Amino acid sequence: MEQLVQAIWGGLVFGSVYGLMAVGLTLVWGSLNLLNLAHGAIYVVGGYVGYTFMVGLGVNWILAFGAAIVVSGLLGVLLHLVVVVPMLGKPGWDNASWIATVAVGTLLGAVVLLVYGPGIQAMPAAIRGNFVLGHIVFQYQEILVCGVAVVLLILLNGFLRKSRHGLAIRAVSQQRDAAQLMGIPVAMVFLTVMGVSAALAGLAGAMLSSVLVLNPTAGFVPMLKALIVTIFGGLGSVKGTIVAAYIIGLVEAFVQTFLGATWSLPVLFLVIIVVLLVRPQGLYGTPELQRL
Repeated sequence: MEQLVQAIWGGLVFGSVYGLMAVGLTLVWGSLNLLNLAHGAIYVVGGYVGYTFMVGLGVNWILAFGAAIVVSGLLGVLLHLVVVVPMLGKPGWDNASWIATVAVGTLLGAVVLLVYGPGIQAMPAAIRGNFVLGHIVFQYQEILVCGVAVVLLILLNGFLRKSRHGLAIRAVSQQRDAAQLMGIPVAMVFLTVMGVSAALAGLAGAMLSSVLVLNPTAGFVPMLKALIVTIFGGLGSVKGTIVAAYIIGLVEAFVQTFLGATWSLPVLFLVIIVVLLVRPQGLYGTPELQRL
C-alpha cells in the first residue's frame, strides 16, 4: 500500500513537471507549426539563471525563479525574432526551422559550458525539509513543484479560453489566414507564444534543478520526455498535453517503483508506440489543423 501511494505521488510530481515542459512545446507547434528543439537548452538556461541568483547573488527563490522566467522568456523572443521570423513561410520551412532550433540549442549549451564548466552544480532547494506520513516521505520542494505546475497549467488553460489574447492564439492555431483577415495581429501572437513557451521552460529548469541535476546537458532528458508527452497527447493540443503528462508521469512512477528505473524509458516508448498505432494523432490530436 505504501509503495502504491508513493508511486501515485511520484506520478503526480513527474506529471506536473512534464506538463510544464510540454505545454510550451505544444503551444509553439499549435500556432507556428514549429517543433522547437531548443526547448531543452532554454530549460538549462533557466536552471543556471536560478542557480546564479540563488547561490551567486544570494537572493531568495521567488526572485531567482522570476529572473529565470524573464531571462528565458526574452531568450524565446530573441529566438523568434532572429531565427524563426526570417524563415517563416519560406519553402522548406519545416526542416529548416527544426535544424535551426537544434543549432540554437547546441549554441546555448556551448555558452553554458564555457561560462559554468562541465560539472554538476548544486542547486539548493527553494523550500528545504520534508514530512513523513506513515513510511512515505514527502519533500517540500516536490510539493512546491507540483503546486506551482498545477496552478500555472490551470491559469494557462483559462488564459487560452477566456482572455482576448488567448482566444487570438487559438484562432491563429485553427486557421491562420482567416485569423489574419479578421484583424488578429498574427506576428504578435507568434511572438507571445514563443515568449510564454520559453518562460515556462525556464521556470521548469529553475524549479527542477534541485530535484534532478544541473549541468550543461541536463535539458536532454526533460526535452525527450516533453516530446513524448506532446506527441502522446496530440501535437498542438493543450488539453491532450496536460492529460498525457499525468498519464506518462504515473506510468513512469509505477514502472520505477515496481520494476526499477532502468525500465522507465523502454516502457514509456512501448506505451506511446501502442497508443500511436491505435490513434496516430495522439489522445486529443486532430487530423486537421485545429488545435489548442
